[in-house]
Amino acid sequence: KTMAAECLTTLTEQWIRERLQLKHPRLGDVRTLSLPGTYEEKIRHLGNGLNNFVRLKSLDLSCNALVSVEGVQHLKMLERLILYYNCIPCLEEVKVLFELPSLKELDLRLNPLAKNYPQYRPYLVHAMPSLRILDGCSVRNTERKDALLQFSSDLLPQQLSSSLNLDEDRRYGKHKILNVNEVFLCTRIYGISEFTSQGSYRKPLEMLLNLVDKHWTGERSLHQNNNFLSQAVQILSMMESDISSREVEVKTLRRETDALRFQAAAREEEHKTEVHNLSAQLEEARRAGKLNEQLRIVLEENVALQKQLIKLERQYLKSMMKSSPITQIRGGSLVATNECLLAELKGSGEH
Repeated sequence: KTMAAECLTTLTEQWIRERLQLKHPRLGDVRTLSLPGTYEEKIRHLGNGLNNFVRLKSLDLSCNALVSVEGVQHLKMLERLILYYNCIPCLEEVKVLFELPSLKELDLRLNPLAKNYPQYRPYLVHAMPSLRILDGCSVRNTERKDALLQFSSDLLPQQLSSSLNLDEDRRYGKHKILNVNEVFLCTRIYGISEFTSQGSYRKPLEMLLNLVDKHWTGERSLHQNNNFLSQAVQILSMMESDISSREVEVKTLRRETDALRFQAAAREEEHKTEVHNLSAQLEEARRAGKLNEQLRIVLEENVALQKQLIKLERQYLKSMMKSSPITQIRGGSLVATNECLLAELKGSGEH
């Protein structure tokens, strides 16, 4: 692109408002921005112009003069980014896009990086798992799997450039070795690290990788190398026996788990029965307590009535003795008779 220096600009909020005649006070409500370059003016740097567009989902910056996308990394809700026909020189300048978890569509066509890195597509597919459309073409599952095998997570863009631009006559030799090394590097990163916690898988895998490194020269297939095959069979047999022993161990653990579950269920049932019995006993005790309280009240009332009855009987007897003369005479004669009897007893005692 050839343009005068005065045509290049750094993006600002004021510039965006004037360009789009945007009068809405809250930039956070904006979901789509279209800022393609014009013949008179093109964007060179994003600066802080997009800082307040926090809910932006679609951004079109095509036909500008951008050399970097620094300034979009805070747009966490961004799903679509069009950078068609800009001046982005290398993959290093788009690494900030890896921080956008929602980005699904990206267009980098007609940028210098497309020429400098002719196979940048698998690298971006590998580095951006959420990407669904790249340069107008859908990302297929097979393409994503191939990218995973081809590139490790720590592969630098500089290494990618040097590996992808090898001469055609060296690709069958050194380039093939490089790809094999990348595959096994990926295996070490994604494979052994996953088996680290499983103990015995780590050693056989390392032995197998070391064996490949020892015998593979890039000149001929290992299928006819009997020395390699015999040692590989031993390593794989060791892994197979280990897997068999682990299967037996897993079956034993499953049986023990089932037994423990059965015991736990039985204990839970016993516990429920015991709780039910205790609840019934508690309810019965509560009812007995209520009956005892009622009985105590009745007995107290009975005692009070008996005392009242005795008192009334005494009052009745007193009133009867006072009101009946016959009773008084009989009472007097009885007293006299008693006195006579006492006198006779005393007399007989003296004799």
